[in-house]
Amino acid sequence: MPRRLSAAVLGIAAVIGVGFAQPPADTPALRFKWQPGQTLNYKVSQQTVVQETTTDEKTEKPTTAESRTTLALSRRWAVKEVDASGTATLEMQITELRNEIRLPDGSTVVRDSTNPDHAKEMADYLNKPVVVVRVDAQGRLVEVKEAKQGSAVRLSAELPFRLTLPDTGPTAGQAWDRTFALKLDPPLGTGESHDFVQKYTCKGIKDGLAVVGVQTALKAPPKTTGEQVPLVPMLWTGEVYFNVASGKYHAARLTTKTELANHLGEGTKFVYQSSYNEDAVEK
Repeated sequence: MPRRLSAAVLGIAAVIGVGFAQPPADTPALRFKWQPGQTLNYKVSQQTVVQETTTDEKTEKPTTAESRTTLALSRRWAVKEVDASGTATLEMQITELRNEIRLPDGSTVVRDSTNPDHAKEMADYLNKPVVVVRVDAQGRLVEVKEAKQGSAVRLSAELPFRLTLPDTGPTAGQAWDRTFALKLDPPLGTGESHDFVQKYTCKGIKDGLAVVGVQTALKAPPKTTGEQVPLVPMLWTGEVYFNVASGKYHAARLTTKTELANHLGEGTKFVYQSSYNEDAVEK
């Protein structure tokens, strides 16, 4: 498997109708309503396809390798404490996990926590705290106290609850943004950092949910397409849903697709596409 394709695969660890409502001008700003002892449960599904076209050394003809990853997991956030400013300390556990990877040679690798043998392999991170963070009432990541699986940098790029809320509002049409940096450590990079901007737009409120459009972009893309390969998984676009009454993150529908031509020389191509769905589960 080409090195870049292998790294990309291993690194991958609702349509809303019209009729949006706009809250009255005196409505308090939306905030996360953290409560000590509260648990927040979510189901996540992600499908990713990575295609890489390279030149065969023997025939000198282009050849395309494809990998597909299907990830499904359940996770639980526990609110351990809330300080006077409304910032919560949250602890996350993965309670179920199924990951299926179809490799370029056609073989399939499956790891499923419902399989006792697979569950033993996952013992280090299944049903145990793997992330401890502090998140404020606007959804902003204040601190990563612990991250056993994945880096703190990744949590800054992909927020625990997928959005931040603005200082006021939001009202329909209101826009705001946040910036973050992603540092690429080996094998994906050599420690260089790249800046992103994530733009949010409130589309209104439907059935008690604030619908927020999300668009992510690089502030200054690297000069060569090859350098962009490990960055494209961060370029999410779509919608995030926030429960106005309960003050909880409710769901996300995000996608990303990027094609990079000549990333390894003339005639080569890298294609990355992924969809991410997350839904709150009431228990």
